[in-house]
Amino acid sequence: MDQCKVISTPISTNCQLDQDYAGKSVDQSKYRSLIGSLLYLTASRPDIMFVVCLCARYQSDPKESHYNAAKRILKSLQGTKDVGLW
Repeated sequence: MDQCKVISTPISTNCQLDQDYAGKSVDQSKYRSLIGSLLYLTASRPDIMFVVCLCARYQSDPKESHYNAAKRILKSLQGTKDVGLW
C-alpha cells in the first residue's frame, strides 16, 4: 500500500455497506488485524472513526466489499500523513 493511489475521502458518499451474503469471503484474521490497527489509529485520527466503526461491524464474516472499504481508508490515510491532533 506504499505506492497506492491517494484518495481524498475515507469512504465514498454512495457507499452502502451491508452483510453482502453473495460476496466472496476473505481471510477473517487478516481483516480483523486491519480493523484493529485502524481502531488503534483512531486515537490520533478521529476523522476516520465513523468509517472504521462501520467496517468493524462485519468482522464475523467479512467479504471483499468490506475489505475494499477498509483498504480505501488506508488509501485516504496515505494522502493525509501530516494530519493529526495538536
